[in-house]
Amino acid sequence: MKKSIFLFSGLLAATALICSAAFAADTRKAGQTYFLVAQPDLEDPLFSQSVVLMLPPTGTDLVVGLIINKPTTVKLADLFPNDAALKQNPATAYFGGPVDITAPLMLIHAHRAPDDAVPLLTDIYLDLKARSMLEVLKDSKSLPSMRLYLGRAQWTRNQLHDEMLENSWYKVPSDPQDVFSADPDTVWRNLVARAQAIETSARPPQIGVPAGLLRVSWPSPALDESPPDR
Repeated sequence: MKKSIFLFSGLLAATALICSAAFAADTRKAGQTYFLVAQPDLEDPLFSQSVVLMLPPTGTDLVVGLIINKPTTVKLADLFPNDAALKQNPATAYFGGPVDITAPLMLIHAHRAPDDAVPLLTDIYLDLKARSMLEVLKDSKSLPSMRLYLGRAQWTRNQLHDEMLENSWYKVPSDPQDVFSADPDTVWRNLVARAQAIETSARPPQIGVPAGLLRVSWPSPALDESPPDR
């Protein structure tokens, strides 16, 4: 176990360095975020019924997000067995996505921005620094306001564009309440319903004409017998 914790801590530091470089934009301004919501017929087992919080642009061809609605059975206490603050806490890590599954990222819900954290939504920040992540984990008062994610979702821009054309995903405005929902199992269903309602409201109204109210004969007697070319 000690060996695995050492490896996990090493990956924590390495991932923080990589992600800090990727999200090197102004960390005091809210990023461009939205939800990708898996459509009901998406069969990919890694992304089925997933809600992905898309992170700000990385400045590269990569598009990155975190699956927010899939808690795992991996307890934080098992990841950090030497921290007394975590021993009695039942909180578990979340599955953030299939890329770098042993590399964590953290979302924090706070009224005040943590140092060097990336603002995503109102009072929600992405923490990329290994040291600050560990400090939050050790602070028992902070645990209800944080979530640790193992791995991330990642596409190239063209790859995600193709998946959108295949109708694999809905694109839905992000909402802080969904990110830290107390019942993550309901988040996907609620957002699918929201996405379908948005699609319905965006369609042009269908104007129906009662049968028999309007009679049209073609071709019109005033025109040639053959319909005009279109």
